[in-house]
Amino acid sequence: MEELNSNLSEKAQHDFKLVKLALEKADQKAYAELLDRYRDSIYFMLLKMVNNKDDADDLTIEAFGKAFKRLNQYTPDFAFSTWLFKIASNNCIDFIRRKKEKYHFH
Repeated sequence: MEELNSNLSEKAQHDFKLVKLALEKADQKAYAELLDRYRDSIYFMLLKMVNNKDDADDLTIEAFGKAFKRLNQYTPDFAFSTWLFKIASNNCIDFIRRKKEKYHFH
């Protein structure tokens, strides 16, 4: 994994250490801490996008699942939170698109 970008905030540097622990040591506490740090903010962002609590819950879980599965693709060029929010919002946009297609037959 790449070395840490010194331009990152202290919070982002801490996240990067957690990502390294999660990847290199399969440290469950590191995964749990990353989840705790961002679950609420991801959830509220998604809730604004879909306006449905159940969907926002599901999409939050999906976002973390995707991010943790692709953790080895994360590079510390920017904050982990930025990367995570991008995954969550892209996943949500796909979800909204699929939902629209389901209800709008051509």
